[in-house]
Amino acid sequence: MSDLNLIDQTCGERRSEQIVGICPPLKSAFAEVERVAPTDATVLLLGETGTGKELFARAIHNLSPRSERPFVKLDCAAIPFDLLDSELFGHEKGAFPWAVAHRIGRFEMADAGTLFLDEIGDLPPALQPKLLRILQEQEFERPGSSQTHRINVRLIAATHRDLLGMISQGEFRSDLYYRLNGFPIKLPPLRERREDIPVLASHFVEMFSRRIGKQIHDIPAETLRAFTAHSWPGNVRELQNLIERALILSNDGVLPNLLSSTPRNSTRVTALQGTSNGTGNAMNNSNAEQLPSTLPACGDRSDTTKHLLNHKFESSGTAPNLPIVFVVDDDILARESMEQMIYREGWQPETFAHAQEFFDRPRPHVPTCLVINVSPRNLSGLELQRRTVSERAETPIIFVADHGDVPTSVQAMKAGAVEFLIKPFRVDALFDAIREALKRSSIALGREAEMRSVRDSYASLSHRERQVMALVLSGLLNKQIGAELGISEITVKAHRGRVMQKMGAKSVVDLVRMATRLRSERALVGSGQLRSPSPSPISGTPDRRMNWPASSSAPTLKAAGRRS
Repeated sequence: MSDLNLIDQTCGERRSEQIVGICPPLKSAFAEVERVAPTDATVLLLGETGTGKELFARAIHNLSPRSERPFVKLDCAAIPFDLLDSELFGHEKGAFPWAVAHRIGRFEMADAGTLFLDEIGDLPPALQPKLLRILQEQEFERPGSSQTHRINVRLIAATHRDLLGMISQGEFRSDLYYRLNGFPIKLPPLRERREDIPVLASHFVEMFSRRIGKQIHDIPAETLRAFTAHSWPGNVRELQNLIERALILSNDGVLPNLLSSTPRNSTRVTALQGTSNGTGNAMNNSNAEQLPSTLPACGDRSDTTKHLLNHKFESSGTAPNLPIVFVVDDDILARESMEQMIYREGWQPETFAHAQEFFDRPRPHVPTCLVINVSPRNLSGLELQRRTVSERAETPIIFVADHGDVPTSVQAMKAGAVEFLIKPFRVDALFDAIREALKRSSIALGREAEMRSVRDSYASLSHRERQVMALVLSGLLNKQIGAELGISEITVKAHRGRVMQKMGAKSVVDLVRMATRLRSERALVGSGQLRSPSPSPISGTPDRRMNWPASSSAPTLKAAGRRS
């Protein structure tokens, strides 16, 4: 029994996906997994995007004594700096302006288990000393608290970046690197394990056949040869995505070769080198890799695939919490080129030929951005931008144009676009724009979550507590509020205390800030969002001093003046 089969049997009950492979580099990586898994050593997984680092981290956890304890993961590149501290270490109520409640971080969630920090190279320098301390001492303090918390966490980190190069440039601490590099494991890219490509292709065909309900009985030998010759810059993730697309487009049970629609060099290479695809959709990059011009021989599919379909371990999958980069372009080659580049950078691409397809897609709960051509079919670029701002404000826009003029670009930037790129452009410029857009999206999602919490807190107030809150905001003292409402000062204090507690406010200033946001939201999205119960009588008569409009279910949070 091979080492991979042993791992598969040991962890089979706890895994929904499998690592697939028979090549020596992959077996060597698994042997290192078996050696380090029973220990508590910190593991650093090194490899390009899409090589399956998260799956290896899960295998280490599943083979360790901590396998029955939590496995918690966090992508350091997907969370903006102002939220990453809270994600890692939690926070106390009031530690930040948006911290309306106590929260534990990922380290506490993973106590007695394993924490997987993906893209550790993107950890901001300000947080690196805190991570170093928790690795050395296994203790930390939550933001907003001086209490020290002790934990027992096994850390697995992963990155596709050159950490030693970052150390020389002052972007990464050397002492943290040596703590993380306790047991490094290098994962091979797919181009270095070409003998695994037919195995992976057959595995993905079987997997997607079950999911989609579409049977594939033949993978032509030419298709396997094309797959084996391709450079796969997005590694296993790119292959998986291509197989799924091919299976959807297949006819008569034969898997089509989607690589045959382009020259032998990959579509990504064509786009990056700035060559035109006929519609001007080109980008330039002096470092574009060249693919081999000859295709290595591959065995006949009828003999190969029968064996491969029974040879399964674990496959790379798209993580559900990856940031999503939407692409709207009516040119298929431009979409495929963009899709491969986005995969390689570690984001999740979703491409659409028409703008309406983008709007028909349900809103995700992860950071997103939209890359559009300024004149896609159905909607012009600026019209699409206006509709996106109106319907999906959490999705910033990046414009890509074949030709550009100053008035159009100025109009787009004034409307809130992150960037306006004219082809050909540097790929780094596009990636920088995407990173900035995803950062803005993450901040917008955080604000949306905070506003949702404020709305829920306000909805939990009783009618009398809302009256007290409105009068507090008007500047009245407890005694004056009691006189206004016909209740005792002690009762006012009790109501006021409950209002402060339910709203998570430490002071009247906090209440004013929350009330301002509630009013602002109502002005932006209209009435009906802040639903409240109907006003109840006070001392047998309706309260004439509070202005609750009958035409709207949203309270005005506006106190009446004193009685004359």
